[in-house]
Amino acid sequence: MTATQAQPDKDAARRYRELCARAAGSNVNEISLLATDYLNHINEVIMLLEIVPDAPECLEDCKAWQPLEYTEHFKNSGIADKDLAIEAYPYSPPQYKQPFDQLVREMNRLIAISIKRLELVLAEGNEDQARHVAARASQNLQDLIGQASAIIHGDNHVIDQKQIDALMDL
Repeated sequence: MTATQAQPDKDAARRYRELCARAAGSNVNEISLLATDYLNHINEVIMLLEIVPDAPECLEDCKAWQPLEYTEHFKNSGIADKDLAIEAYPYSPPQYKQPFDQLVREMNRLIAISIKRLELVLAEGNEDQARHVAARASQNLQDLIGQASAIIHGDNHVIDQKQIDALMDL
């Protein structure tokens, strides 16, 4: 390793320590440098999915929902620590950031699949199937949110891809 390669690593480590210190007592976890507020974005669509069987017109709201990248969410957020959340995100250690980002991608994928399935069963007039799809989607998304929350709080043990894929079998 050359001296020029070592300097960026030192700078990143120093920056990480600084951000951890600033995160203490904030909405940003001082270990993972991630914030649970991001999960509110996913919770919004979960609530909509749950309503669809009783209010099929809410499917349009589900279809209008768009996934937001982590920093994009915080740019539009009203939380006090949003600037810290945006600044800290690139410095989140890979053992937290990579599984977190993977879970977010999977949640977004599950949401898209669930909306399409709900649209199909509602078009067929199958209310029982709509309830089943909405309930499974909600439960599976809540399970993934629990995993994401654990990562945010410093736990980097997550379910593997095979288990995530099994959740997609609505």
